[in-house]
Amino acid sequence: MALKLRRGTDSQRALITPADGELIYTTDTKKLYIGDGSTAGGNRVDTAGTSLEANLSLNNYDLVGTGNINTTGNITVTGNITADGNLTLGGNLTVGDASTDTINLTSKVESHILPDVDSARNIGSSVLRWGQGHFGTLHVTDDLNAGSINANIIGDDSTVIINKATGALNASGTFKGDVKATDNSSFFNATSKAVNAGAGTFTGTVSAATIESENIVGNFKGTIVGDDSTILVDAVNSRVNLNNGTVSFVSDQIELTGTTFLKLGKTADASSPTLQLTNVDASKPIDVITKAGTGANDTSKFTFSALHGANPQSPAQATAGDWQGVLTGQSWDPTHNGGVYVPSSIIAFTVDGNETIAADTAKGKIEFITNAGTGSSPSLKSMSFDAAGKVKINGAPGDVAGANLDVVGTAQFTDTVKFANMTTVERNALASVSAGMVIYNTTDSKLQLRTGVAWVDLN
Repeated sequence: MALKLRRGTDSQRALITPADGELIYTTDTKKLYIGDGSTAGGNRVDTAGTSLEANLSLNNYDLVGTGNINTTGNITVTGNITADGNLTLGGNLTVGDASTDTINLTSKVESHILPDVDSARNIGSSVLRWGQGHFGTLHVTDDLNAGSINANIIGDDSTVIINKATGALNASGTFKGDVKATDNSSFFNATSKAVNAGAGTFTGTVSAATIESENIVGNFKGTIVGDDSTILVDAVNSRVNLNNGTVSFVSDQIELTGTTFLKLGKTADASSPTLQLTNVDASKPIDVITKAGTGANDTSKFTFSALHGANPQSPAQATAGDWQGVLTGQSWDPTHNGGVYVPSSIIAFTVDGNETIAADTAKGKIEFITNAGTGSSPSLKSMSFDAAGKVKINGAPGDVAGANLDVVGTAQFTDTVKFANMTTVERNALASVSAGMVIYNTTDSKLQLRTGVAWVDLN
């Protein structure tokens, strides 16, 4: 037999509270309701199987199954959404509702990323910048602002304009456009092809194998660095450094590091440079400030270092008579040969020509030479002091002194002359005597002269 439920109109249903589990059927609306013992009219049950007439509460239960969820309305989720399959979204997509929300992408992007408006959207900001970007090719239509660019810059003809590995600038191609200085003044005018270094300030690094210019107009400011990174011109400390910094020009002085020599010329040169000092106010053209001491090794020295032989790169041992260096005094003569310097006197440092040269030995001789003649026909007189301690006066250059004091010509004394004092025993014990020797005999209190064979009294 048929099972019939409690029934009535929908208005009648609304006036009762069905018991828990009680079913009610409305005869006018053809709907089924189930009571819970507390809800007036009960809760509607969808008898058509295609729609819900009220909210569906899962009460902490899940929707499970292998079917699909299809809806034309909105889906609002308070918690998380986890999808193991593919996610296809149509229409506009808004992710996040606050600046603190984040997106974490662990997958790859397999399509282009395009803005909705040309040149209106940004990636990153001035305070939130991306760390690194890796691109096969970067096309920039407008400005490129960067703290530094580590890349080759290549022209349309594949010419490497800037080489990042070497830092070289290759301007062999066609340069188009003006070059502006930091103050926006024109440094290079492409129309007039003019470089105006005075109108603005040029900053940066210029690197080239050769820089050629007839004139550089304006001030050059900046540090100049060599290929080995040595600072050649220190713009900060106003220094010029040479030979890897061992020679420095600072203000009005030359600074040498360690035991470095400041050299002009080299032994391989075909000709030698000359250092010429011009002094027109009778001041000191050379002022040597030296260390003072009690011995020859306790003070500074002015040295001539002579290399014997035709090849200074492979010098030989000195020979007797070698000239080591000369200090020359000369005067200007405007009347001879259109104006020449005429030598008047010299101080010559030589190897004594009367001595034998041996290993570790170069016995010296100093000659003071004057010119009593002309520059073209000199007449030279010499006073020499040789390695044996002998002095010769009024001789010719190179003469050998015959005694400790050898005077060519007359000797004049304006004060007393003291002869050697010796006893008769000491006189007779002289190893070598010659005619003309004079002594004072303290035994006899006599001034005595040596003749060819004997000593005779002069008084």
